[in-house]
Amino acid sequence: MVRKGIPTTAQKGLPFGRRPAGGVADVVWEWSKSGTRHAARNRLLRRLPGVSTDAAYRFGLVERAHYAYGVRRATELAARLGHRGVTVVEFGVAGGNGLLALAEHASYYSTATGVAVRVVGFDGGLGMPPAKDPRDLPYLFGVGFYTMDEDRLRARLGAAELVVGDLTETLPHYLHSRADLLREHPVGFVSLDLDYYSSTVTALDLFRGPEHEHLLPRVTCYLDDLPGTIEQIGEAAAIADFNAAYPDRPTGRVLGLRAFTPLDPPWADQIYVHHRLDHPDYACLEVGATGDQLPLEE
Repeated sequence: MVRKGIPTTAQKGLPFGRRPAGGVADVVWEWSKSGTRHAARNRLLRRLPGVSTDAAYRFGLVERAHYAYGVRRATELAARLGHRGVTVVEFGVAGGNGLLALAEHASYYSTATGVAVRVVGFDGGLGMPPAKDPRDLPYLFGVGFYTMDEDRLRARLGAAELVVGDLTETLPHYLHSRADLLREHPVGFVSLDLDYYSSTVTALDLFRGPEHEHLLPRVTCYLDDLPGTIEQIGEAAAIADFNAAYPDRPTGRVLGLRAFTPLDPPWADQIYVHHRLDHPDYACLEVGATGDQLPLEE
């Protein structure tokens, strides 16, 4: 008999069905997974004497390091292009732990780079809505999953902004009502954590339309719900459809990122970048991004 509440699919690290039931078996099961070992190692390294906050960020030892990476890329690019501010966005806030982590990383990199960082989260507020499409992964996500205690979350948000409501209405309204603010703080990082194909399609409206002022020429993206799916459903399918419709604005996975990221983090496989090839600043040189000379060695 399968225990109540234990997933039985390959999603979320359970490729062989339900996990062991208690004791040493549970410990071995958890540590057999690279993600578990990676997170535990990072927490251990973070606690070592002499590991400063700067070192923790440099080596990705912070919680939700994928968010820290996205904020860093956004602030660095904004600084190189002469922007005084940037906006980072989370689509799919749920309980709010991710949004709070995003705000913490924004504070660090704002201080480190001198670029002001605005943090915005979008969520329906009532948990997962009914699926609209078979590609919404209805076998993994049910109505009412991931509800939010809005009052409790807002009490802890500080300067971060929370936009609650139907994304088909709140996103266009936000882009219109905050147009001037977004010109001063263009979007540089987006986390897509809406689970559904259909909801992700709506979130990608951020990248549609002829306007460029609200976006950096390259926007780092994190796709949370890729593991355990295939390219024809969920977030991957939403990205593929967008790319087919907008070939001059491709969004794709960053190739080889693990090799250039300290400690080989699994989340590197879920980092994408929206390249806005028609952006007027697209060809502006990111000084120092790859080096400018390769002299012949002695």
